[in-house]
Amino acid sequence: MSLRRMYRYLAGAGLLTLLTLTSAGLAGAEEQPLISGLRVEGNQYISADAITDEVKDILKVGQSYTEQKAVAARQVIMDMGYFDEVAISYELTEAGVEVVITVLEKQRIEDIVFVGNTVFDDEALAEVIFSQIGHVVDSRVVRGDVRRLEEYYQKEGYFIFIPEAGVDQFGVLTFVINEARLEEIVIEGLKKTKEWVVRRNIDSQPGDLYQEEKLYNDLRRIFNMGIFEDVRLRSLQPGTDEPTKAVRAIIEITEKPTGMASLAAAYSELDEFVLMMDIQENNLRGRAERAKLSLEMFGRTSYDVSLFEPYLDQRDTSLDISLFDTERRRRFMGGAAVSLPDEEFRERRAGAVIKVARPTSATEKISISLRTEKVSSSFFQGTRTLGSVGGFAPGTMVAPQQLSGPLPDRRGKPGPDNPDLEPDKPGPGDMVQPIVVAAPLHPGGRVNSVTLGWVKDTRDIIANPTQGGYRGLSWESAGGIMGGQESFQLYQVEERRYLPMRGGDDVLAMRLLLGLSSGGVPLFDSFSAGGARTLRGYEQDRFRGERLVLANAEYRYRMSESLTIVGFVDAGDAFGGKFRTVVPGFDIEAEDQDFSMHLGAGVGIRADTPLGPLRLDFGFGEEGSQVHFGFGHTF
Repeated sequence: MSLRRMYRYLAGAGLLTLLTLTSAGLAGAEEQPLISGLRVEGNQYISADAITDEVKDILKVGQSYTEQKAVAARQVIMDMGYFDEVAISYELTEAGVEVVITVLEKQRIEDIVFVGNTVFDDEALAEVIFSQIGHVVDSRVVRGDVRRLEEYYQKEGYFIFIPEAGVDQFGVLTFVINEARLEEIVIEGLKKTKEWVVRRNIDSQPGDLYQEEKLYNDLRRIFNMGIFEDVRLRSLQPGTDEPTKAVRAIIEITEKPTGMASLAAAYSELDEFVLMMDIQENNLRGRAERAKLSLEMFGRTSYDVSLFEPYLDQRDTSLDISLFDTERRRRFMGGAAVSLPDEEFRERRAGAVIKVARPTSATEKISISLRTEKVSSSFFQGTRTLGSVGGFAPGTMVAPQQLSGPLPDRRGKPGPDNPDLEPDKPGPGDMVQPIVVAAPLHPGGRVNSVTLGWVKDTRDIIANPTQGGYRGLSWESAGGIMGGQESFQLYQVEERRYLPMRGGDDVLAMRLLLGLSSGGVPLFDSFSAGGARTLRGYEQDRFRGERLVLANAEYRYRMSESLTIVGFVDAGDAFGGKFRTVVPGFDIEAEDQDFSMHLGAGVGIRADTPLGPLRLDFGFGEEGSQVHFGFGHTF
């Protein structure tokens, strides 16, 4: 038996004996003595005044002292919660009796120790608990502290076990903390997908300290592969080998259909009968590989083949290859002074793009792309009258310095220098009729380029972000050692932010896009603003130029799990530059030579479908309104 416990035992026994003798003496007394005073003994932490104050209405000086009052006073002092034992006796004095209150205080906390904690230091954990040094040991408070420590760890994304929490004979309160580690990560629900494909997206490993945020980042990364309907942490279970030190994480995955095929036919006077076929698989061989084939046959021939390999090596290097020969509708650019049979033309692009990307961290990636592409000229030609000999027609697009000498004849030879020619008296070889020059308004060409890119992506869900951001930088260099017919540089910066609103149900999405070119970028590779993904409320490619400034803002109001209402404002311009044609001096200037703010605003809907989020926007701009249709968010 320890000395402290022996002291408690002897003191308690003595107090009880004293109480018995005192009671017996009082019982034999014929008269009840008066209380002359109160005295407290044995207290160390609790003041005597605090104790006597508790019994001042029971043991009043000048009133009689009885056994019943002594018992009641003892109970009141015990109820204070600071004492293991209380004994009340008295000593005879000339004025009556002096009541002696002898107390045995409860054990105090002399020190607080945390064992096993690595995530948080002792100072941080001491602020969480209610028990403090100098406080009376209270088992109820200690049990509450255990719960508070568990909740604190859980709030910060960790999981702990506390198998022991108590005070030893020296007054040291010890909390033994087992910070849970991952014993195993179990993946359930896979049918087609290889398990190793999923595990390559999991950073958490067995033996690691369990961290909720890290594990949920793994779940988001798996979901962002785009081949699963749902990915969730089904449960956390105690470890099999060490139930009080480890947990097993059970991840449940629901696969979704990843293959798609479509067949369609159309007829028009221009193309007659056209058969269109699309085949796509986003989880080829169960390895998250993507393959796509698009064909257009008969009246119009077009194809686009793409392959994506996400795991080229152990460092998750990806390879993306695209081969194409496609047509797209483009809007003529040239201004009202150019006579056109139609406002749009078909542009054909044939070539290949190879892109290799490698992650440098959990959120960053670098890439290099090689492009070779042949772009066709427009079918329609613009014409311009240069004028008759001796003058130029007003509004000519030919630079005067390039035609400062005699106008060429049809064989390309210089014409006669005859400034005094009278129109009604031509000389031999003179041409008096106006000269008309015809040239494709949008000449094509061969482009060979290399593009370097960097991306930092912190979006939570790529297909439908609710928080995080996206930042991208790219530099494309065409010509030079790459060859080709065009030589230019393109620089582009993009910044996006997604802010949760209304408790996370809604999202405020913002984007800033800046572009700059140098070296004489051709018209077909210049920047454009206008259309579904840039400046809504305007026609596709409405503004073109060597520079681009674009800002977008959307408020995405979630009506239900499958329907979102969007309000948007777009602003920006593609501006600056003069684009050459095949005829020297026959150039096309950008409609806006300097930045001119063009505004578009409107509303739209986003509806979840088996093909992906359906996008329908109604935009209103300076020139009227436009309806824009597509899949996925604008940005």
